[in-house]
Amino acid sequence: MGGRSRGCTYANLGGLLSIGNKCYLLCSRGVQQMAGFTKKIRLILTGALFFGILVSEHLSAARLGYLEQMPLEAFAKLREIERYQLKIAEKFYISGDYKAAASEYEKFLTLYERSAGGPYSLLMWSHCQVKLRLVNTAVREGFKSVIDYWPESNEAILSTFMIGNCHLLQGEPKKAEKVFDSVVIDYPKHYLATLAQVELLGIAAIRKDEERQVELWTSIAFRTAKTKATATHRSMASRSLAMYYFREGEFPQGVEALSVYFEKDNGGFVRYTHEIGASAVGQLFRTDATKARATKLAGQVISFLEERLPADVSRDKSKAQARDVLGRIASIHKTIDRDKEVIAAYERMGKILGMDDGVLGEIAAWHKSKKRMEQARSVYGRYADKVNGRRAVAGSFREEKKYEEAVRHYLALIGLDKEREATWQQDVVSTWRDSSQWDKAIATYRTLLTVDPDRHSDWNWGIAECYEKKRQWPQAIQSYRQTDNYPEGYFRMAECNRHLKKWTEGLVLLNQAKSHENVADRAQHRIAQFYELAGKKENAIKSFQITCKKYPKSRYASISHAHLQTKYGISVTLGGATDK
Repeated sequence: MGGRSRGCTYANLGGLLSIGNKCYLLCSRGVQQMAGFTKKIRLILTGALFFGILVSEHLSAARLGYLEQMPLEAFAKLREIERYQLKIAEKFYISGDYKAAASEYEKFLTLYERSAGGPYSLLMWSHCQVKLRLVNTAVREGFKSVIDYWPESNEAILSTFMIGNCHLLQGEPKKAEKVFDSVVIDYPKHYLATLAQVELLGIAAIRKDEERQVELWTSIAFRTAKTKATATHRSMASRSLAMYYFREGEFPQGVEALSVYFEKDNGGFVRYTHEIGASAVGQLFRTDATKARATKLAGQVISFLEERLPADVSRDKSKAQARDVLGRIASIHKTIDRDKEVIAAYERMGKILGMDDGVLGEIAAWHKSKKRMEQARSVYGRYADKVNGRRAVAGSFREEKKYEEAVRHYLALIGLDKEREATWQQDVVSTWRDSSQWDKAIATYRTLLTVDPDRHSDWNWGIAECYEKKRQWPQAIQSYRQTDNYPEGYFRMAECNRHLKKWTEGLVLLNQAKSHENVADRAQHRIAQFYELAGKKENAIKSFQITCKKYPKSRYASISHAHLQTKYGISVTLGGATDK
């Protein structure tokens, strides 16, 4: 658990395993000196095994939340029979049978009222009441009793926190706030103090109390213990505080808030300063009234990044860092729509690192975002990798819906890289499909059957889909039959037969699909719909009822049930399935 409470009386597990203590016990019973060494080793091994059993049993509690777990040192003090009773209760609790779990925890209190597990058992009984929505009972008879009977226990701190949670559940944020404040004041070093502040943040957010939020973010970011358990909350607080300060024009304070959390992670420090700064710039830039503040903040973020640009880029690591920083600078210029500065930033990157295809791609992408397609294509023409450059040119024509020109460039790639012809033909077929030119798409699929015969099923599937688009149902069925994509192929062919009003053929195919367990519910539901479309009312009703009976947990059963009620006025019980 997250720290011991004051006045803790739990035994130290180390004392149970002390070698010195074991030797003393052996000697006092008259064990011979010659045998002492051997028995001492046995006891060490036995102690280690005992500790391993304790840890193994306690690890099962990992399935429980932090507020539901028992401290390991307290668990170690329990007798075997007590641990067994708690394991029974825990099993019910984890399975969701909270009534049975509460009964078992209550049984523990009755049988072992003086046990070290007493406060934990009552705590868990209280959790059960919360799960059963008996919140008042949980607070009055459970959590408050833990505090009254075991005020110095860790469970008392957990119970105090849970009382605050219960007030929130009952829609009483003022009472909850008072309780959470007491947790923060009384147990400032406990992990629950952090969780209490997180809950207080939620209350402040609902009230839109920004001043209170800033106070809590500051407390969590700057004054919370730096542990693994608190890391998520400290990170959240520092980032939220930075966003607040950035928006308010207090850039140094925002940077300081981030530096507290990322003091040992320079990469994270740079990343989040840029990302949060860019987000704040974007928000401020949206309205005319705050555009000047956006421009100022953008300059501050860029200056921050410039200071972290490595002077020597001779090594791979420093090159990667420079590329990252320069890319972030360019993105800030993009955020406030500085057209020339964006291009200049990438040109600068090219001068420092070398104008590679990656940098050229960023420049081309910016031109495209500004609808300067010819300039983008000109940049693609500068690629060192002529194949990727030509493909990017083809893609730009496709984006402009100049499909014939796009195909011309895709086909030109075959001459540049014959070994990847199948890839280029796939680009061609995708282009024809985008433009709804189904005959040309079919012709290209037939080319692919020759170029890449190993994927014949995929190409025949594509041909079938094109025929469906052309409403040529017999040809589509014929092409689907040449694929190996089953059971989906059965459904597709059944739908083609539906368009042809060939109900019998369609039903045969759906029954074939039904033999596949993973789609049996879907197939049965569609069979019922086919009967209905064919005008066979009795068969349709019977098939819908079969769907409900055989597949009660399926969404198709719910659909069938609703349909039977609304269309035919028939009520169907969805039960009937048995779990193994």
